[in-house]
Amino acid sequence: SSGINAEYGQWTNHTKVHNAQNKRPPVLFSQYWMRVLPPRSSTPSRTVMFECSFQMNRTEIREYLTELYKLDVIDVKTEIVDGERFNIQIPNTGIKTHTNPHKKIAYVTLKGVEFRYPGMSDLDTEVLEDGQK
Repeated sequence: SSGINAEYGQWTNHTKVHNAQNKRPPVLFSQYWMRVLPPRSSTPSRTVMFECSFQMNRTEIREYLTELYKLDVIDVKTEIVDGERFNIQIPNTGIKTHTNPHKKIAYVTLKGVEFRYPGMSDLDTEVLEDGQK
């Protein structure tokens, strides 16, 4: 289970999954996550934008992409973006302000790779080439 590791007295970032009847060693699933975001118009072609877990630092982002996806990472920059605020009209109560959660964005520069985010037109042509609709 995740939480304080009694053996080392420190917080662990992995969840252990183990079946006592199975003789295989436990598998560690990372609680970190990342997802690719569409690039802004001013983003260079070698830079990829990711939304990632708040607990990840620059070193962990680099290791995550290098170990799991075998990407050559040159540089990682992070930014925390405030959540969007908007007003909700509640009947008989008035207006309530709601804030979406904040996000952590990682700008990753890749070595020798030009990244192109697939658009809807790219997906449509792939489907037509496969003969499916």
